[in-house]
Amino acid sequence: MTSAPSSSAPDGHEADGDEADDHEADDHEEASTAGAGRRHRWPFAARSEELAAFETYLVGGRVSALLVHGPAGVGKSRLAEECLRHAERRGYRTERVVATTTDAALPLGALGHLLPPDAPVHDPVLTFHAAAKAFTPHRSDGRSRRGVVLVDDLPLLDNASAVLLGHLARTGSVFLVGTVRTPAPPSDVVESFEHEESTRRMDLGGFGERMVAAVVRGFLGGPVEHASLSTLTQASRGNALVLRELVAGALDSGALVCEDGLWRLTGRLAGTRRLTGIVRRRLEGRSASQHRLLERLALCEPLPLDALQYGGHTDDIETLEEQGLVRVRMDGRRTVCVLDHPMYGQVLRRSIPAARRRALYREQAAHLAARGARRRADALRLASWRRAAGLPVGLGTLLSAARMARHVCDYPTVVTLLATVPARDATLEVWLLRGEAHHHTGRWAAAEECLRTAERLAERDEDLLTVTMERTQNLYWGLGDTARTLEVNTRAAARLDESGRRVLRVNEAAYLLYSGRVPDALRLLADAEQIAVPRLRMWAQLQRSLALSYTGRSGEAVELARAVHEELTAAERERRHGRPSSHGSGPAIYRIAALTDAGRAQEAREVGRAAFSQAVGARAPVPQIWLAAHLGRCELIAGHLGPAHDWFTEALGLARGQQARRATAFAGAGLAVVLAQTGRADRARTALETARCPEGERQHASRLMRQLATAWHTAAHGATEEAQQVLAKAAGQAREAGMSSYESWLLADAARLGAAVEVSGRLAELAADGDSPLAGLRARFAAALAADDHRRLREVAQRSEELGADMMGAEAATEASAAAERAGDPRAAAAAAVLARRLLDRCGAERVTAPRVRVAEVRPLTGRERHVARLAADGLASQEIAARLVLSVRTVDNHLQRAYAKLGVTSRGELACLMRQLR
Repeated sequence: MTSAPSSSAPDGHEADGDEADDHEADDHEEASTAGAGRRHRWPFAARSEELAAFETYLVGGRVSALLVHGPAGVGKSRLAEECLRHAERRGYRTERVVATTTDAALPLGALGHLLPPDAPVHDPVLTFHAAAKAFTPHRSDGRSRRGVVLVDDLPLLDNASAVLLGHLARTGSVFLVGTVRTPAPPSDVVESFEHEESTRRMDLGGFGERMVAAVVRGFLGGPVEHASLSTLTQASRGNALVLRELVAGALDSGALVCEDGLWRLTGRLAGTRRLTGIVRRRLEGRSASQHRLLERLALCEPLPLDALQYGGHTDDIETLEEQGLVRVRMDGRRTVCVLDHPMYGQVLRRSIPAARRRALYREQAAHLAARGARRRADALRLASWRRAAGLPVGLGTLLSAARMARHVCDYPTVVTLLATVPARDATLEVWLLRGEAHHHTGRWAAAEECLRTAERLAERDEDLLTVTMERTQNLYWGLGDTARTLEVNTRAAARLDESGRRVLRVNEAAYLLYSGRVPDALRLLADAEQIAVPRLRMWAQLQRSLALSYTGRSGEAVELARAVHEELTAAERERRHGRPSSHGSGPAIYRIAALTDAGRAQEAREVGRAAFSQAVGARAPVPQIWLAAHLGRCELIAGHLGPAHDWFTEALGLARGQQARRATAFAGAGLAVVLAQTGRADRARTALETARCPEGERQHASRLMRQLATAWHTAAHGATEEAQQVLAKAAGQAREAGMSSYESWLLADAARLGAAVEVSGRLAELAADGDSPLAGLRARFAAALAADDHRRLREVAQRSEELGADMMGAEAATEASAAAERAGDPRAAAAAAVLARRLLDRCGAERVTAPRVRVAEVRPLTGRERHVARLAADGLASQEIAARLVLSVRTVDNHLQRAYAKLGVTSRGELACLMRQLR
């Protein structure tokens, strides 16, 4: 027996409960309809590879049985049902069998409803003959088709039914699809099928995060916040049953809501009573000692083995691990024990009385203190457990714990730990840690109060420098006050020596850069690499990379951002402290910006998504906001408006939740651009109101984005000349600020809206002044449009495809098709139309609908033309194609010529290349 492709299964057992739970996990019952946009049934999604494997086995004829293995709740029965539906839609006869322990005691009990009424069940030979006759393959569409039989819970099938089904499968009368729960005791029935060479095994594992996203989005009917998807993936461990119940419970409790078109979690996951019941049944029947161990882990996991063995739980650990309730794993050099599934801890914690909970925390804290609490993380655990037990915690212990929490970017815990420290006892470090934690959790005013106090207490130059860096960051990004930001920076610089002033010059450069004074910023950053302190040098280099990207020097910008990002990521892995408020994912923002402006969209996506996942895992909302916003900008420039909409919406929701005004302005403007480009003018106007710059706002990128949105909103109402004027004015402002990358973007959009002649000269200058491939492409696009040259336009479209600027390429190819028609070259027009369609398909369902953006008409191939073209593309000569399709060679050549004309190709080589792309 050979194995079919499968997804990886999760570790251990899922929450399965009794015998019926697996069917409950995979059934098709309708869910409640609470929540706008929800679908009534849990969608079948994320199993396309498995369904394709079934199709191959069924049609190929060499496979007689497919056994789907997997833990309870993973979706075995649902997949098997979809396989059956798939076969039914293709004309196969289908039957269902549900094996049960009751039917297993009766020979042929499970198959009784499939046998002819007059089948002589007392005579096995005659019964087999009657069954084979009843399942004689029928003909459909000129093909012989065997029946398809689904057996749910195959190990429970009685032996007589198994022998009969095996006979029917071997003789080609039926194709068997069976489900097998794992882990399970050995089964003679399963082994009898697995020993057959014609049987295939498919091991079904849990959903990964992308699969969870597909399923949850399909159920809710709209995009879902990435952080919420990460939470659902971790909580469900990819188990279909657990995932469904968590989503249903979150909807019922109001913890999962739709805001601005984006579904997001605003509260804790609780699941449903059904899920809780399944988990409770899984946990029942344990000894008193085992239950105490489970409770201890629910409150304090992960716990080292020696701590549990100290409590006399050695045998309990082995038993519970065998039962799939706990796992033993390595945590660095320490062996620890954890609960096998997050839901176990959630259910257990609800049932622990308060007094018992305090006692358990007190015991664990005492044991850890007795062992010396030598590890770095022990201070955090000791402080947390003593607080939970209601015991006093000294300032020294609190500070050690807060440092550790900050080290792992757990800022909410820093706030919690230091909240009880009286103001009279708070040291400079306490105020600084508090301020930093408040900043990272979006409490800007509280952060300013703490950091202002810290500044008064700072006496050493090093302390003043640290506080100033933190406070100016909070003033600018949190409170949106540019004037006070620069004032605080200047006042601190007057108190410092030259080395300190150099650092604050870099700090000043950063805020000048964000405010649209790029040349001034570059001047202050000229000696960034000379800064001696590595963390401050890297901070300066990141600002310089952004400034270089703005000025069109994308090659230098990309390389500098890459080097710093990788250096900081390595430092994060080595657990070295970074600068205040630093986070491993934050530097990726600068790298995404540089890659996007260089026309390296796919690389920007990869870097951004990885960094965003890291920020979600670290519960760092500020990096999440800006990573999402810059990923939105990347997708907008590429013309992938669906992902751009989702990223900008997510950034906007996060920014509003954190009351981050500057980020709200940037994300809101980006969302307005997307909405206007897709023809949703009313919603674009609402987003524009959201993006209104606050009083004193000087962040130039947000202002330019807002004007870009205004232009597309105007164009969506048909006023293209007015839109061109808005873009020309904004481009002038970008030029004054030294932001060539934005100027190039704005002028290119003006060309898209009909001003190619007016802007092509300036775009050529920008391309010549810098080294950005994207800027060069924009210049070529405008020049080709202005010249109405279909050959140059097609070359631009092909180059756009290489860079991932798919919407620009689609528009260039569309214009090339029209220009070729006007020039009397129908073959070139057809080739450009095919290219335009391919690029539009890469853009996704959301496409530009503003004026002057057209979709090229592609003449479709007939079924016979498509078949002949594919065979020719595969290398078959006309004579071979004619023989295979029973046609004359002349007919084959006629089909090929018509296909050539429709596709705009002139040779078999070109045809083969195009057909590969279309596949």
